[in-house]
Amino acid sequence: MIAIVSAAISNPALANTGRVDFTIGNVTVTGSDGRGQPLTKGAEVKSGDKIVSSVDGRAQIRFSDGAYVSLQPNTEFDINEYRYSGKTDGTESALFGLFKGAMRTVTGLVGRANKSRYKIITATATIGIRGTGGLIAIGADGSTLVTGTSGIWTLSNKGGTIDIPAGSAGIAGANVNVPPKPADGIPVVPPPQSAPQALPPLPRTIVEGDVVNSLANPISLFPPLTSGPGYELAGVAPFGAAAPTLPAGLYATGAVFDSSGELTSFTNGSTTYNLVGTQKDFGTLDGVIAWGRWIGQINLTTGGSTTSINLSANDGLHYVIGMPTPAASMPTGVTYTYNMIGATHPTFGNGAAAPGVVNSASLVGNFNNNQVNVNLSATAGGTTYSGSAAGLITGATFVTTGGTATSTGGSFGCSGGCQLGVSGFFSGAGATHAGVVYQITGLIAATSLNGAVAFGR
Repeated sequence: MIAIVSAAISNPALANTGRVDFTIGNVTVTGSDGRGQPLTKGAEVKSGDKIVSSVDGRAQIRFSDGAYVSLQPNTEFDINEYRYSGKTDGTESALFGLFKGAMRTVTGLVGRANKSRYKIITATATIGIRGTGGLIAIGADGSTLVTGTSGIWTLSNKGGTIDIPAGSAGIAGANVNVPPKPADGIPVVPPPQSAPQALPPLPRTIVEGDVVNSLANPISLFPPLTSGPGYELAGVAPFGAAAPTLPAGLYATGAVFDSSGELTSFTNGSTTYNLVGTQKDFGTLDGVIAWGRWIGQINLTTGGSTTSINLSANDGLHYVIGMPTPAASMPTGVTYTYNMIGATHPTFGNGAAAPGVVNSASLVGNFNNNQVNVNLSATAGGTTYSGSAAGLITGATFVTTGGTATSTGGSFGCSGGCQLGVSGFFSGAGATHAGVVYQITGLIAATSLNGAVAFGR
C-alpha cells in the first residue's frame, strides 16, 4: 500500500483527480456542466463528476492520494469534492456520494491524519473511516450496508453511530431516525481476480468483478428473504399429468424460507405447498426478490388432508417471490427498462423434453400510462421461442393479454401461432425489481412451456 500511495503522490498530473484504471460494459460520467460521455480507461475524473454504471458496467478508479474505488454494476457514484495536493494539512478532502448499487474501496492518505476529511454520503447514512478497506452497498429500500475488510469504518445517521471493525458488517435502514445496527449475513467476499488489462498489483481488498458465490453466480449483498406474510408470488406448476395444478398467475401469500433464502413453503388460499423435494434452480438478490424451480416431492395440504406429488427432473414448480412495491412507492411519470438478473430453466408442461434455457428477457414499465411490455426468447427441446406481451399495471402487479410467440426449429413448434402469457409484480422501494412467470401455449407436441424470470433496473 505504501508503494502504491507513494507512486500516486509522485505523479503531479494526478493532483486533485482520479484516473480510470479500467471499465467494463456501459459506464458514463457526467461533469458539473451537465455534459455526459462514456467513461473510458485512462480518463481523469474530478470534483463534481457523477459516474453511473449500467447492468453490465463496472469501473475502477485510482485517486491521487492512493485510494481505489471499484464500482459494481447498477451503481451511481458522485465525486462531491476531491482535493489532494500531496499534503495532509487539513486542506485535503474526499467527499463521495453513493446512491445506488455497490462499491469496494481502499482509502488513501486523505483521512489518515484528518479523519473528518473523508466521508461517503448515502440517502440514509454517512460513512467515515478509522481504517482502510470495505464494501458499501445500497439496498432497494435505500438502506446502507457496510462490511469492513480492514481497519474500522463508522456508520452514522440521525439515530446514532456504530463502529464496524474488519470482518463485521453494519446496516443503516431506510428510517434515518433508527440507529444503525450490526448486520447479520455478512456477504461472502470472493478472492481477488486479475483485471482485464495488465495492471500493477492491487490491494487484496479490491475485487474486480461481480460479487459471486463459489459457483460464480451473483449473490445478494443483503440478507435473503425471511419468512412471514405479505409476499407476492408469481408461480406456475402444471405438475405433468398430476393434479391439482398451480395455474400461471399471482398469489398473495405467506412464505417460509430457509437460511439461504430458498422458498420452502407457501400458502395459496386454503392450500399450503410444502416443498420437500429439490430446488433445482435458485437465485436471490438485494434482499428484495428470489426465484427458483422445485422438482421432486411437493406436499399439498388442504383442510388437514395432504396429497403428495412428485415432479420429474423435466418438470417443475417455477416461482418468483418478493414483497410487492407499496402503492406510495410506485413510480409515476417515468419509463423504466428492466434487464434479466436471473431465470429458471423453462420446462414443458408434460415433461416432454429436458429443461431449456432463457436466451434473453426484458421488461419495460411505462409508469406514465401504467403499461408493461415483456419480451422473451427461450429454447427448449431444440425449438426456440420468441414472444412479446403487454398488459396493464394495477397497483404493483400486472397480467398481460394477447401476447404472441413464434418458434423456429425442433419438433415442439407452434401450431398456427403460439400465445405468450405473463403474470408479474414489481418489488423493492420505487419498483427497483420485477418478477414474472410466463407460459407459452399452442405448441404442437407439448402442453405448454413454463418458466420464471427476475428483473432489475
